[in-house]
Amino acid sequence: MAINYAIKYATKIAERFKKASITADDCGNSYSWLNPYSRTIRIGSVNTVPETQYTRSGSNRFGEVHDVGDTLQEMTCEQQPAFSFTIDALDQTDQAIQKSAGSALRRQLDEVTIPGMDKHRIKKWIMGANIAVKEATAPTKATIGGLIIDLNAKMTDALVPLEGRTLYIATEYYKLLKQMPDYIGVDALGKEALAKGVVGEFDGCRVKPIPTSYMPAGVYFFIKHKGCTVDPVKLQKYNILTEVQGYSGPVVQGVTYYDSFVLGAKGDGVAVCGNAAILAAPGLSISGHAVTIATAAGVVFKYTTDGTNPRYSTTAEVYTAPVTLTAGQTMRAVATKDGCVGIEGTKDYE
Repeated sequence: MAINYAIKYATKIAERFKKASITADDCGNSYSWLNPYSRTIRIGSVNTVPETQYTRSGSNRFGEVHDVGDTLQEMTCEQQPAFSFTIDALDQTDQAIQKSAGSALRRQLDEVTIPGMDKHRIKKWIMGANIAVKEATAPTKATIGGLIIDLNAKMTDALVPLEGRTLYIATEYYKLLKQMPDYIGVDALGKEALAKGVVGEFDGCRVKPIPTSYMPAGVYFFIKHKGCTVDPVKLQKYNILTEVQGYSGPVVQGVTYYDSFVLGAKGDGVAVCGNAAILAAPGLSISGHAVTIATAAGVVFKYTTDGTNPRYSTTAEVYTAPVTLTAGQTMRAVATKDGCVGIEGTKDYE
């Protein structure tokens, strides 16, 4: 007989998940699947056209008529971590077995499943950032504040809304930030903020210190706007099977089907400051209308020639050989590597 404790413990599990997760309250949940059985989300954004001065005479007073295109971004859920373990029933009462199984399930979620989701989300957010600053020297007490303010200003220049920004910072550098005179501690924010992992505020951003092990190597900190990502959780299923042939005690098993993506139209909503994790802009050269990208060890270059951002566009291709441009085209290229974010490089037709 199988007892789905996800039903019996649904409220408690959901509550613990929400409280324990560092990233949950910054996730984006505005999305829909292509169909109920699909694992792909498709989101389109309508492009804009340039404006011109209105003229009071002639037949085309509003200026040239442009065709408004759109940009599609397809995102496929790929994360599906699962677990399965048993609790031996020897010398235990039924009540003790059920209690230990429920506790073990909650421990698995708190110590493995939820941290794993947090780490994956943080990595995907960083990899999808459209703003990246490379700092060869690690932040110090004298520089940490200025680096955060500068990165935050780049988001403002990119028209990212001021409200809804969160600074995720590795504990190593949070210790420096906390000593800044402009840092606002949690006492001024209240217990509700603390429950969501927020411990303070700096330059208008909520501050969330995260374990160094959660941050990809070579990243000091990053700022995220809440509305710039979609973070689907398609399935969370956790079972306690009380009678399984070959086992004397209950078998506990579970699977979580999820992923995280930065929206191309809102890519400026994630800004990253780091060193090794910030990949330099590709070296682009052109000869005879053909663009060549200089090789770099350990990275894959993606590019577009239709004006779309190669980080997110469905038309992005992997560079393997020189690409010939036609009049009016521009190659946009970026280096990609797991846990890293690349600075974009461009080359116009010549």
